[in-house]
Amino acid sequence: MYPRSYIKMLVFLTLLTLSIHKSSNSNCEIPISKSPTTSDFICPLESNSIINETLFTHKMKVKINQENTLEITSTFVLINNDTQPLNFFTFIINKTIDSVFCFDLIDSLQFIWLVNPVTGNLINVTLRYPLLQDEIYAFSVSYKIKDTVYRVLGIPEYFELNYGVNHPRNSLAFNLELLLPIYAEILDIERLEPLFPKPSKISEENDIIKISWEYTNRNINQSDLFLIRYIPGSIILSSENSNKVFLNILSLFVGLMSGSLGVIIFYSVRKKTREKDLVTSLLSKSEQEIIIAINLDGGVSTQRRICDKTGYSKSKVSKILAKLEEKKVLKRDRWGRTNKITIINQSFKQLESSKTANTTSES
Repeated sequence: MYPRSYIKMLVFLTLLTLSIHKSSNSNCEIPISKSPTTSDFICPLESNSIINETLFTHKMKVKINQENTLEITSTFVLINNDTQPLNFFTFIINKTIDSVFCFDLIDSLQFIWLVNPVTGNLINVTLRYPLLQDEIYAFSVSYKIKDTVYRVLGIPEYFELNYGVNHPRNSLAFNLELLLPIYAEILDIERLEPLFPKPSKISEENDIIKISWEYTNRNINQSDLFLIRYIPGSIILSSENSNKVFLNILSLFVGLMSGSLGVIIFYSVRKKTREKDLVTSLLSKSEQEIIIAINLDGGVSTQRRICDKTGYSKSKVSKILAKLEEKKVLKRDRWGRTNKITIINQSFKQLESSKTANTTSES
């Protein structure tokens, strides 16, 4: 910093401090009362700045959180009209704030934050580099404000915000963008004006309503007042949104049920296939043919019918049945002049001939 500009900055801050005490009794003073009927006129930006600083654009974004606090970000595009380099940008936030953060497109910026219980918060931002004559520089200042949104009891219950802007410099263009809390709706009552002045644009994205005002040629210390009345999402939820929630839950439930059913069917078929393969591996080919012949009769047959179906001799069938009875696959009971054969192991009832299986699948 040049020594001359340093001295000039000290003189400027001294004069600015004197002007702050004068401005505390001006029309921009914030009332102590916070009743809903009193206009809580916020002067977030006011300064008796040197007139050789001009804001090419000033875009202010105000976000109302669910707890009805405000997150504010002011983006300034600054022009230096003086021959002397500009190193600082100073303004006042005449309201109780929680935090301040200054930054540009590169990174955060250094700043001085002085708190005065009478005049408010003085913010002195150090620019990243000295701004020469006719050069343009863009940076942003963000902060939070509490106790500015009033809750109005009634039918319906709604919230009200009176937001005032006192322009810190001559501004060629000013844009205010205000975001309501998620699911909040603009108040719709004939006797009450929901928005003042009439906004330039109202849009909605991701269930958040965005209200915009656009102005040109605002003078230093000129004030604009904005009124917003809305019903928060915790009180009203549109039928469209509730339908979306219901459909999402229903889709999730159907998806889970379908997936679970598919898994059950998959493992059930897989289990049966494994059991059938295991049964087949435990039996010889002739034993399999005899069990298939019994299954063709519903799991209960006679020794004579087994001989007819397999073509095996009576003695061969008798030997194979004896082995299967030892393996606890079936049992033999005397039935007249022949034996009644019953399969007692359920796993072997799945065994069937390939011809029968193809016939069943085709039907």
